[in-house]
Amino acid sequence: MKHGMALALLAPLLVFGCVQSDRHTESALPKPDEIVDLGALVTEDLPERVWGKGFMTQMGFTESNTFDVISWDFGPISGSNAYYRIFNHGGPHVDAPNHVGMGLGIDSYPIESFIGPARVIDMSHLPAGRSVTKEMLEDQDIDAGDIVLMYTDYVPPQTESALPESITLNFEASEYLASIPIRAFGTDAFAVDSLTDESPVVADSAAARTMPAHYSFLTRSIPAYEQLMNMDRLLGKRDLYFVGVPLNIANGDGMIVRPVVFIF
Repeated sequence: MKHGMALALLAPLLVFGCVQSDRHTESALPKPDEIVDLGALVTEDLPERVWGKGFMTQMGFTESNTFDVISWDFGPISGSNAYYRIFNHGGPHVDAPNHVGMGLGIDSYPIESFIGPARVIDMSHLPAGRSVTKEMLEDQDIDAGDIVLMYTDYVPPQTESALPESITLNFEASEYLASIPIRAFGTDAFAVDSLTDESPVVADSAAARTMPAHYSFLTRSIPAYEQLMNMDRLLGKRDLYFVGVPLNIANGDGMIVRPVVFIF
């Protein structure tokens, strides 16, 4: 079985919590061999570290993350609450359709969209641009309902004037995955679309010609994760289960996520 008996057992237990109270033993739930954190430590400069400060300035995003910590004191007990101002596309995050004018907000996704069996594909050997083809994906054993994670070994811009360079899917490849259909797509690259590949995209829609992968996924309500971390730790592994649930922001165009992958 492709994803293993452990995954078959894990999914319903995660969703429904169906272990009886008198059966809480070590064998009640399948235990992962490893849990890989695909998130990042959220700091004031996280967006600049991933985007490159120069590119953020070019795009008009001039504010860093801010953490406004407010202390309080109730007699013998003191503590704090805080207001967090977070750039929602700087660091590991998930896009909503309205991020690129292709549908509704992040609250329109059902919770099941963010959880499921994962397949990892390594495309790090390819040149930057829309270099991943449909033919490269057809032998990857990808099933309907899979969350496809693509490793590209992304490196942020190293100079103030450079644009982020990403290895991305071409339009035929993203349409192929969306037609299976996969449950979600994720990449460690800056974005699911290339900012530097100027080769023409053959498509009827102007949106598809501009952002082909965003179009393929977001118009079909398939979440698109970008800037994932530590994906090299998933290479060569099988029986993976991904959980990447964002905050449920009303009409939000995306949200920082701390995704994890369970390896069985």
